[in-house]
Amino acid sequence: MKAGLVALLLLLCPYAAHAESIYARGPALHGDTLVFTAEGDLWRVALAGGTAQRLTSHAGEEIEASISADGRQVAFVAGYDASAEVYVMPLAGGSPKRLSFDGASVHVLGWTPDNEVLYSSSAVTGPGSSVVLRAVNPQTLALRTLPFADANQASFDAAGGSIFFTRFGLHITGDHARGYKGGAMAQIWRAPLDGAGEATRLAGNVDASLRQPMWWQGRLYHLSDESGSDNLWSMAADGSDRRALTTYHEFEVRDPQLQDGHIVYQYGADIRDIDLASGTDRVVPINLVSDFEQRRMRWLEKPLDYLDDVALSADGTRSVLVARGAATLAATDARRRIDLAVPKDARIRSAVPGSDGKWIYAISDIGGHEEIWRFPADGSGPGEALTHDSTVRRWHLFLSPDGKSLAFDDKQARLSILDLDSRKVRVVDSAAFSGDDIYASLNWSTDSKYLAVARADSREGRAQIVVLARDGSRKAVLSSDRYESASAVFSRDGKWLYFLSDREFVATPRAPWGDRNMGPGFDRRTRIYALALQAGNRFPFQPADELSKDDKAAGKDKDEDRKSDKNGDRKETKQPALAAIDWDGLAGRLFEVPAAAGNFRALAIDDKRLYFIDEGSGAEARPQLKTLAIGNDGDEAKTFAEEISSYQLSADGKKLLLVKWSEHGAGAMFVVDAGDKAPEKMEKNKLRIGDWRLAVDPRAEWQQMFNDAWRMHREFSFDPGMRGVDWDAVRARYLPLLARVTDRNELEDLTGQMTAELGILHSQVRGGDKRHDDEVAKPAALGAELLPVDNGLKLAHIYRSDAELPNERAPLARPGVDAREGDVLTAINGQPVRSLADVAAALANQAGKQVLLAFNRDGKALQTVATPVDSRSESGLRYGDWEEDRRQRVLASGKGRIGYLHLRAMGPDDIAAFAREFYTNIHREGLIIDVRRNNGGNIDSWIIEKLLRRAWAFWTYPQSPPETNMQQTFRGHLAVLIDERTYSDGETFAAGIKALKLAPLIGQRTAGAGIWLSGRNSLVDGGMARIAEFPQFSAENGRWLIEGRGVSPDIAVTNPPMATFNGADAQLDAALAYLENKIATEPLQPITPQALPPRGEPGWDMQ
Repeated sequence: MKAGLVALLLLLCPYAAHAESIYARGPALHGDTLVFTAEGDLWRVALAGGTAQRLTSHAGEEIEASISADGRQVAFVAGYDASAEVYVMPLAGGSPKRLSFDGASVHVLGWTPDNEVLYSSSAVTGPGSSVVLRAVNPQTLALRTLPFADANQASFDAAGGSIFFTRFGLHITGDHARGYKGGAMAQIWRAPLDGAGEATRLAGNVDASLRQPMWWQGRLYHLSDESGSDNLWSMAADGSDRRALTTYHEFEVRDPQLQDGHIVYQYGADIRDIDLASGTDRVVPINLVSDFEQRRMRWLEKPLDYLDDVALSADGTRSVLVARGAATLAATDARRRIDLAVPKDARIRSAVPGSDGKWIYAISDIGGHEEIWRFPADGSGPGEALTHDSTVRRWHLFLSPDGKSLAFDDKQARLSILDLDSRKVRVVDSAAFSGDDIYASLNWSTDSKYLAVARADSREGRAQIVVLARDGSRKAVLSSDRYESASAVFSRDGKWLYFLSDREFVATPRAPWGDRNMGPGFDRRTRIYALALQAGNRFPFQPADELSKDDKAAGKDKDEDRKSDKNGDRKETKQPALAAIDWDGLAGRLFEVPAAAGNFRALAIDDKRLYFIDEGSGAEARPQLKTLAIGNDGDEAKTFAEEISSYQLSADGKKLLLVKWSEHGAGAMFVVDAGDKAPEKMEKNKLRIGDWRLAVDPRAEWQQMFNDAWRMHREFSFDPGMRGVDWDAVRARYLPLLARVTDRNELEDLTGQMTAELGILHSQVRGGDKRHDDEVAKPAALGAELLPVDNGLKLAHIYRSDAELPNERAPLARPGVDAREGDVLTAINGQPVRSLADVAAALANQAGKQVLLAFNRDGKALQTVATPVDSRSESGLRYGDWEEDRRQRVLASGKGRIGYLHLRAMGPDDIAAFAREFYTNIHREGLIIDVRRNNGGNIDSWIIEKLLRRAWAFWTYPQSPPETNMQQTFRGHLAVLIDERTYSDGETFAAGIKALKLAPLIGQRTAGAGIWLSGRNSLVDGGMARIAEFPQFSAENGRWLIEGRGVSPDIAVTNPPMATFNGADAQLDAALAYLENKIATEPLQPITPQALPPRGEPGWDMQ
């Protein structure tokens, strides 16, 4: 009876648990028990295979399992809080116990011979991506750090007294690249366990990544990609006698673990087991009995978190919004919101409403290829493909006012027109000078006969105004390549073409003198211009004169217009046929609109006024929508609405869609009447989209994203030949694994495996909508190293920073905080603290909030108040402490003659750091620029430009030192530090230094991430599989630069693991030695004027 009831329930329940082959990752082994990750949880199964048993079920992902030597406990990393940490639990099942409190990146690696959990952690004082090995006792939480800088994986030979560990590797950078040969290749090192000597590198002559060391019976098993793919190898303890264990090419060997003569590893989506004694290598057949909850249909509460596009209908009554690949049609009134019939396994982009209200046009990948589609605007049925010939990515759609044509652009920088009746496509323009996405500001004339675009027409690359006849009969370039121009719009009467152009250059600062003067900037460059489309047109802004007999009447009409704006009443007027463009002499009929220059974009026009966004000036500025009345009354531009990030004017010129600025995510959206000012209260004008709940079918979406990632790699790759890889075959090989994916992290793993086939850096796969627990604690910290002692935690070290920037100090170093190194922290907010666990609990969710700290100082109790920082800021403080230590070392060693400058990356914050530190050291005899661990950006040329400056003369002043021309030139000797983790633009900077012979490069070969990218290829859920797009070549010989190899040093110096951990910096010492020698042998000559010649003797003419 009971069995029959169960069978009936299984039939009735569509989501009943069932067994299925799955996507398995991260295997761990003990005896005949295998633990692995699937669905983001830990499972156990017999090594022989079978149906697995779930061990964990938390929303946070559990990964990197490792089983203790006695087989009773399993350690793992779990995202139970805002920061993933190390946990342990009984292998038989039970509650996890937290072991780490690092608030940083941690990875479980195994167990030590002393039954401690071994893990790597980035919570270490050092430059970016620094990592150390830590061992924690799971019973007592006693913690120790192993003394090897940059060690990130390890295995122990307890009998032989050795530890084998990995340094560097793409598993640290997050790149996916087969056959990688750059400077960040993983290295295996060996060191005595007792710390009696420095570590030595094994198999250093092998040009491959060696990692994942596993010691067993006198052999060191490991991963190596010397065959082009990661495979299992073994070697003797000294690195000799290397033997290949596997020779796979279809997939790579991933995350192996060795126990009792068996190696288990991930291969594709399977777990495989090698018996080292017999040599058998087999798939472990695993089934899961699960409800596969993460595959179920779910509903997004906030689809606008994934907003891609919004477009206003021609009459301004509705707006179409695209988010998460779906689209909805919304209004401000009581009309129903309409969801378009887009399949769950498809994505649409660039949706625009049709002029008749019946259709929505969009780009979609329905069926696997991106084409232009139309969908019923009432949501009543499936869409229809309008094109069937797509071979390249299409960017935007622009519907003509008459509703008969769609203009669209593509990644080959072509502009085409699709005739909606005949479905024929005709290319009307193409460009070769300004990139592959250049037509975004296209506008039609109101009679649909002409198009205006802004795109470069010469090698200068500055966008120029181009007008095209729809029928292809004429094309005119109307602005020169001297100035950048944009946003051309036709007046509604067809008489004028208005556009924006950067032609105002007011320098700030106004002269080359002054502290840290890095050259002039030109803020508020943009002015508004107009071209008369017919000869004889009188400029509407032209002041009245005795020949302008119609101005008075025009002024009267203008007054009437203002009244109608205030009343919200706009009379319909029948538009006469527009005059044809008079092409002869068109470019010469140029006028300037009398309005102050600004930082303008997005020009639009109705029959009475111009609209444009003014970005304002300064870091705190917020964009404003401004309007300028068309006429000669001398009106100034007015603010229509504050904090508007974007807007659209309806095709009939009567409505404005406003999108409010928001620091995070999409801002509120409103539709208001066009006019001179937005309503003070706009709540009734708000788009009614608060009820939008978007259904997501995860499996269908994963399929779309897998295909999209594959397709975008083909469309965006710098190499059309895909590095000789058969990209169709690659997709076919990995596609069968997609059916086994059960959560978003597995899709990321699969996508990473697929994209690794190209062997290119800048290939991280990250982000996306992953399962998580919203009710988690966010860690906070005090900016100090805490050492557990009796009755509290000793302040072993408070992180140092620039003493003259008090607000950037560590919390315990801030003004008014009474804390010193050596103090013992005993309580936080009145709660006693005796361990790092206590501190983590007391500081949870306290970042930015005051906390009361109790200390013991030399037997005396005291209290102080401090404000903890979040984990990201804590990481920055650790990094800053390392920088401050280098800076002080250099100043002390160089006796003030040598300066130090470290650049963490090549972004806006780093040019600020360069300005702060470079000019501080401008008059020293030597300077070290340290780009070790620099993770890139795009400002290398700014920095190199300053280093290229040369002094050729100087001025003298009474009671002041001489000043060179060129001003603020560094005249001393330079050295640049690089290492294995110098990445991307950090490497471009290093290559520039070498090519221009500005300084020697000292250290180790860089990572080899030489191809730049744009980040334009986000997936539908906000994730990204990054794609390298723009290769670099040498100007000297045209050779391809950097990628896959890196930049080699002129002076090769290794920072050994143990010495570096203990504070040494051999690379910095080498730079100091080089500069001290240069200063001694090629001393900097003082700039001293000769005596002035007698009167009548002229100055030197440089001959």
